[in-house]
Amino acid sequence: MRRRGIAALAVTLLLAGCAAQPTPAAGPPPPPSEPSVEPGTRDCGTFILGQGQGVPVDVMQCLIQAAGARQSARLVVTNPTVEGDPITTSYAVAGDGRVEVTTDARADRLGSGKVERQTCTEPAVQDDRWLGFATCSSPKLV
Repeated sequence: MRRRGIAALAVTLLLAGCAAQPTPAAGPPPPPSEPSVEPGTRDCGTFILGQGQGVPVDVMQCLIQAAGARQSARLVVTNPTVEGDPITTSYAVAGDGRVEVTTDARADRLGSGKVERQTCTEPAVQDDRWLGFATCSSPKLV
């Protein structure tokens, strides 16, 4: 009888220990599928911004100049949502000067949770903080 009591206690403690273990957090989502880039692509940088921060003007000028010169270039910017979730936007200048903009919102718990891509023209600095475009296609799911 005593053995059964000890065995039951051991099982109870074992189960309690299992229940107390934290559930591992899911890893970050896989990177978005990005358009292929030719060798010799100009790297305008990768930035992880905090709340209220904008992209440095000289960085935006890097992408704008590459588009004007019809030179391949790449820029990657991660901005936090109001809640702090990261949204990553990749800008890839093609040889014809158009810019493919890929927005990865999979880590945004309250947003779309999707990866979308659109093609834009004539990048320009807006409000000394962001890239704007003359025109952009409708976003398409990637």
